[in-house]
This record gives sequence, structure tokens and C-alpha cells, in this order.
Amino acid sequence: MPSPLLGPRVRTYGTRVSPLAVLWHLGIGPAVIVAALVTRAVVDSNAVLIGVLVGVLVLIVSAAFLAWSASAYLTLHHHGLVVGRRILGGTPREMLFTEIHPASIRVFTGIDDVRPLRGGQRVIRPRWHFAPGADLAVTFVGPEPSAVPSAPPRPPLPGRGLVVFGSQEAAGIAEELRSGLERAGCPPHLSRWSQRFPAGPLPGTGARAESAIPGADPRWAP
Repeated sequence: MPSPLLGPRVRTYGTRVSPLAVLWHLGIGPAVIVAALVTRAVVDSNAVLIGVLVGVLVLIVSAAFLAWSASAYLTLHHHGLVVGRRILGGTPREMLFTEIHPASIRVFTGIDDVRPLRGGQRVIRPRWHFAPGADLAVTFVGPEPSAVPSAPPRPPLPGRGLVVFGSQEAAGIAEELRSGLERAGCPPHLSRWSQRFPAGPLPGTGARAESAIPGADPRWAP
């Protein structure tokens, strides 16, 4: 159960896999199987069987990856939030609004483009809470991920405290965070300071893209 310090739940946001991403990921395995069956006339039966087994394995892994990435969620509470994954997500991150750096709140477009290539596949890092094909994402910096909300609040932690959450409602989530900061006592000129930055894409992929997010660098300061 979430910490009682977070207060009652307000709303939960989830991630969605785009239809094109579903077709791509779930189409690789069957394509391997079809290719193995088509070539059965020129290769021995053992090679065909291996090709079919590889195709089935790829299909299972692809389905598991889609389910894992689509299980990410962000739940807003009256005094804070919880972000995590329902499938193989580990311990959900809980934080109070007073533990979020107000200047770190941003909205980015084309977040799916930052996924780097690994072994011929574009991967999602565990701390990136979005699914393949995602467009918009909200980012912000919270406290140490492994800790739980406390009084007094924990300080934001640039670098390890970064949160990346993909949702078509990213702009609305950003406004909810700013409103939560104000309810917690943050002056509007500080909680609304990051509104001046328009949504836009991140440069590059992987670590390079992440380093451009405010708060990703441990030395970050607004």
C-alpha cells in the first residue's frame, strides 16, 4: 500500500503501445516461422524445426516486452504520486510533491525516438516508463528512488531521481504536478517557472538523449 503521507488517490495514468509497434514486435516471430517453413524444401528438417522454435521464442519475448512496457503507471495522490510498473517493475517509487524539484518539470515530444539499438532491437531502459510508439512524455526530478516518503521531505536528487513517463496526457500531468506543488506550499512563481519551456524533441538516443533532460545530470541546477 502507498504511504499514508501521500493522501487519497486522485487519478492513475497508464502507458499505451501504438498499433504499429504491436504489429512490428508481434510480427517478427511469425515472420521467422514462415521463413523457416518456406525454406524447408532446401534445408533439412532439423534446421526447419530450429527456425520454428526460434520464431516462437522471439514471439514470446516480444509479447513479454510489450506487456512489461505497457504496464507502466503514474498514480497521482493528493500530496504526492507513485510511479512504477505492474509487471517486473520492482518496488514502485513514491514521492511527495514537496520532494519534486519544480524547475525540473518538462514535457517532450517524440520520446520513442530516444530508444537506442541493442542487438538489433530498440530497447527501453528500466527507469523510462513508456511503451513503444509513445509520443509525449513528462519528466521531473524526485528524491532517491529506493527510499520512501518521510517527514521532513527528502531533497530532490538530480541524476538518480529522474522520472520519465510517457503519456499522451503528459501536459496535463505536468500541470497536475505544478498544482500539487502549490498545494504543498510552493510559491506559484516557482511551481510555474517551467511552463516557459515549450514541448520539443530530445537530441540523439540513449544516454545522449537522457543527458539533455533537466535533472538527468547529477550536477544539474536550474
